[in-house]
Amino acid sequence: MNEQKQKIIQIAFEQFRQFGFKNMTVDEIARLSGISKKTLYELFADKDELVLESVKFMLAQNSCETDAVMQSAKNAIEQIVQVLYLMEKMVRGMNTVCYTDLQRHYPDAFRYFKEHKESYIYNCIASNLKQGIAEGVYREDVDIDIMARFRMELAVLAFHHNIFPQEKYDTVKVNYQLFANYMYGVSTVKGHKLITNYLKKYANI
Repeated sequence: MNEQKQKIIQIAFEQFRQFGFKNMTVDEIARLSGISKKTLYELFADKDELVLESVKFMLAQNSCETDAVMQSAKNAIEQIVQVLYLMEKMVRGMNTVCYTDLQRHYPDAFRYFKEHKESYIYNCIASNLKQGIAEGVYREDVDIDIMARFRMELAVLAFHHNIFPQEKYDTVKVNYQLFANYMYGVSTVKGHKLITNYLKKYANI
């Protein structure tokens, strides 16, 4: 991918995350990119393709950061707490209509997101659960498949505008509450102590 196209995707992603995929126009993205609309359409077939490439960019960036956490963390609890703060960074300033926009108006991008969620995200969660059970920080009776799917859906629940409208709810707070209850729910007493310690540690970073 050439440098100009990559730059446009990054600019588009920042605009989409703030204002939603549907509200942000191609004209405005072209203007912010310092190019004409004609030039933009020489690089992208249509807005649908630009949205798809922006979603790919976001997920690739998030996957790279998640992989680094999964490899460097000392245990399953440190992994999951660091992922919580990665998610906090990602959702801060993100418009909650983004998820609904994808679902309703951009089927290719939504399909890509759904496939990523059901493969990469599911595998990360399942791996973390398996490791945590082996380390004695998660309960032995946790069903890995069921809880991985539950956690996977919790990840997008904060973006359901009809449940948590942004005018009324702070998305970061909603995400934290959902995630924290999941963490404590699957953990043993040993795990609870680690969660509390790591939450204090990473809250100040």
